[in-house]
Amino acid sequence: GMAPGVTLLSADLDATGDFLYTNPGDIEADYAVAYGLGANITNNSIGTNVNANGRPCSWHGDYGITDGVIDAIVRGNQTVTGGAPFRVVWAAGNERGGRCDTNSGYRTMGPPGGAKNHLSIGALNANNDSMTSFSGWGPTDDGRLKPDFCAPGCQSGGDGGVTSCSSTSDTAYSVSCGTSMASPTACGISALLLQDWTNLYPGQPLPRNSTLKVLFAQSAVDLGNPGPDYSYGYGSIRADSAVDLLRNGTVTEGTLFQSFVHIYNVTVAPGSESLVLTVAWDDPAATANVIPSLVNDLDLRVTAPGGQRHYPWTLNPASPTTPAVRTQEDHLNNIEQVRVDAPAAGE
Repeated sequence: GMAPGVTLLSADLDATGDFLYTNPGDIEADYAVAYGLGANITNNSIGTNVNANGRPCSWHGDYGITDGVIDAIVRGNQTVTGGAPFRVVWAAGNERGGRCDTNSGYRTMGPPGGAKNHLSIGALNANNDSMTSFSGWGPTDDGRLKPDFCAPGCQSGGDGGVTSCSSTSDTAYSVSCGTSMASPTACGISALLLQDWTNLYPGQPLPRNSTLKVLFAQSAVDLGNPGPDYSYGYGSIRADSAVDLLRNGTVTEGTLFQSFVHIYNVTVAPGSESLVLTVAWDDPAATANVIPSLVNDLDLRVTAPGGQRHYPWTLNPASPTTPAVRTQEDHLNNIEQVRVDAPAAGE
């Protein structure tokens, strides 16, 4: 039921389940073809599969050359899209519990699941939102939050997986588990957001990938530790809540130049339960494995009527089990969220 002008492209695994691309130019070439055919968003159920393919365990958490190519495509690659921004959803990988998992599940993000600009999706069990045994966890080597979100990618009851079409015939179905199942779920929900955007803003450009991140971060169900964490990201995405948020008209895109400040005024009614604000941006590609990989460092600064500053969630990559705090600025991630509980009334 896709609206005209909203196209999905799905990239597949090869026979061995290895990462399809042997050099970054192949990615650009494939995306250029897809864009030329009218694709607006891609699902990528592919990755390095470090454990299964015997790759060096040190690859976990890397920001490699491929990550940079993906980030450039999302932000707007001249060769691929003529400079127009693009939307990319990527499976976070099934690396937890494998031979390289020596950190109690953490630091099991195989590249390119740790790129900055795509939507990196972990896998939950569809029946109860519980964490699967395999879904890769952050942080990345430079301490960034990954995955960004989680979506249904398996099932702890019923047929034990996600049912989808099989290649054995035109009418066959199969059951599978993996972030490769969660990622297309998130991509399909993203496409529904694009469809609704075209209905709300006919003739306007589609939203950036970072805008999809904001919509999901504001509407996902928080799981695990309060706030974002290295297991669930910002939580389990919800299609209906994200669409409702989009229709409320509280989402805006803009451009911020070097050393500039944009000021937004928000009026909080007396007795409000919470105030949640999120900013995300498509960051320029970084040099491979440079630490930190963040290039543009935006800060979301929220000031209460009495002058009190409210800080975004931040995590401690040296202690990944420690819950997020709201005591300092974030200089690692290209998404920041400030949550104020029982905010002061006023502007």
